[in-house]
Amino acid sequence: MDVARRVAIVTGGAGSVVDAAVGYAADLATRCSPGSMATIKSQLHHDADGTYADSVARAESLMLQAFSGADVVEGVAGHLEKRPPSFPPLPPVRSSDVPV
Repeated sequence: MDVARRVAIVTGGAGSVVDAAVGYAADLATRCSPGSMATIKSQLHHDADGTYADSVARAESLMLQAFSGADVVEGVAGHLEKRPPSFPPLPPVRSSDVPV
């Protein structure tokens, strides 16, 4: 039995897997800062071929940088005030700046 079939059996059907994935994506889009999501994407891109130790060191450095940013303040405020956070959008990116 393949993984997809096992997941569908455990979760009650293929529709519920898709629904769960869409719900999770919506949660990320509303509760996670665009800056944090961009940092995570960058980590995946840059650390895919690196060593575990290098990836951990980079992650720790990026995490410390994030803790001093405005997104943390807004995320905590939203949580304490029981409201969705209001993060600023990312600045525009030129296609020539995107690694291929």
